[in-house]
Amino acid sequence: MEDGKTNVQVMFNGEEMQYLSGEAAKLNLSVPLYIRAMVLPNDGFVSAYKSLLERVDALPSGKRFSIRALFGVDWTMSKGIKLNLGKTYYKEVEKGSITNVTVEGKDKTNTMWYVKK
Repeated sequence: MEDGKTNVQVMFNGEEMQYLSGEAAKLNLSVPLYIRAMVLPNDGFVSAYKSLLERVDALPSGKRFSIRALFGVDWTMSKGIKLNLGKTYYKEVEKGSITNVTVEGKDKTNTMWYVKK
């Protein structure tokens, strides 16, 4: 535990996993994020991720955005949260869990851009 993090593994049967997947999908979260949100309701990452989803939902169709630009002056969380926010959001869009945006790609500054459907 030299980096201050601990990996915890939990086993679920098929019925439990189906329930967790359904509950997570209602919030547009992955199962691990859903579990984290339930266990640590004041977690900075989970609240930032929920805020991201709300901000994207509020955008008009066709709007181009980056996560950083979307947060604007609220882009004040830790570097770790910022990096995980971008990685997690991109993964969920690519996986098809988030269906209201498309990935446009990275620009020359390595910023990922999306377009709201």
